[in-house]
Amino acid sequence: MNWDQLLNEAIHYLQEYIRIETVNPPGNEIEGARFFKRIFDRESIPCEIFEPSPGRGNLIATLKGSEGKRPFLLLNHMDVVPVEKEGWEVPPFEGVIKDGYLYGRGALDNKSMGIVEMMALLILKRERTPLKRDILFFASADEETGGRWGVQWAMEHLPSLSQCEYALNEGGYIMVNEKGMADRYEVSSGQKVIYQLRLRARGTSGHASLPHPDNPNVKLVRALEAITRWETPFSVLPMVKEFFRKMAPKQPPYEKVYFEDIEKGLQDETFSIWLTSNPIYNAMLRNTVSLTILQGGKKANVIPSESTGVLDCRLLPGTDKEEFLKEVKKRVGEEIEVEVIAESRSLPPSPMDTELFQSIEAIASEKDPGCPVLPLLLPGATDSRFLREKGIITYDFEPFRITEKELMRVHGNNERIELENLKFGMRFLVDLIQKIAT
Repeated sequence: MNWDQLLNEAIHYLQEYIRIETVNPPGNEIEGARFFKRIFDRESIPCEIFEPSPGRGNLIATLKGSEGKRPFLLLNHMDVVPVEKEGWEVPPFEGVIKDGYLYGRGALDNKSMGIVEMMALLILKRERTPLKRDILFFASADEETGGRWGVQWAMEHLPSLSQCEYALNEGGYIMVNEKGMADRYEVSSGQKVIYQLRLRARGTSGHASLPHPDNPNVKLVRALEAITRWETPFSVLPMVKEFFRKMAPKQPPYEKVYFEDIEKGLQDETFSIWLTSNPIYNAMLRNTVSLTILQGGKKANVIPSESTGVLDCRLLPGTDKEEFLKEVKKRVGEEIEVEVIAESRSLPPSPMDTELFQSIEAIASEKDPGCPVLPLLLPGATDSRFLREKGIITYDFEPFRITEKELMRVHGNNERIELENLKFGMRFLVDLIQKIAT
């Protein structure tokens, strides 16, 4: 296979894909679905579009196997988050190439994943690779606002998806150090639980020239000060313990002993402060609380009668939600109303002793000898929760080599992907499918 030629093809498709604005809301994923259908139709790969709500498109394509094994699902989502155009170095919906990177909203989250998954199907079809299981490609709508019109809808209405044995979705990456060397492969088998709360303060409205103690804004500010300063207790899940244990060999002597026994390490205040200064590590070790929305008042000289704030809490799997809610109410005080506005189910992680995980480990050892493959507890939420709920073994892993600094561009300004990652990702996925389906 001419991988340079395939890379140019993938770059062309990703540029075209990024130029389709699928910002959610409103989504407009139907145009992304039509984009994929045109390509699959040209390649004679069966596919079908579903539109559960006007403009909210999903697409499924199938590369048939001999049905000796249950299907393998390649999942990606077509919607992207909004942009602040003034903060971008280049237009965010033009797919500009600059200094070896392709820029655009969705370049990492998650249009690049969709393109390399699609290219993997095209390559296997062109090479007439005999398969022992069906390979399903599913491009979904609505991931960025909860999945109602995407994977959640599909799991209720498309029986073929529920029959899959394995699924690969967005989430983990191959993390590289400042020298560009692979440090670890992060494969998420589970994620934290969504638990979003609205805090409401009520008071007496009036003219701002006459301050009084029943100002709801003041009440809310005091409550938020208390809750955002809360240092939730540590709780180490077995998969998180394994994550740090596998990282231990690469650590300096002082940290190494604590990585080997992370519970012991967290008892050392100096080490604990240092470790949890990393937002990802901190989120894997405790329940977190983020203040995301504040609303109070509409005019500078008017004290409002009501103000609200929204907390995006992410809980460790197995956390007792009622106990957590009681603790929140205790900390914000009796004057503050607390309402649960969104939550997801607490699901056990997918097992790691599987053919798929072992295949990822085998490819990692070929491409980056000695680089550990770690079970990552994903701090955020992906559509994988809907698959795990149906018993599908699902891993959140994108075969792209990326630094932690680059990862911070996701949902931010100047999102981009290194062009060589498209080639690496295609080769990795083709190798992976060949290992588990041929």
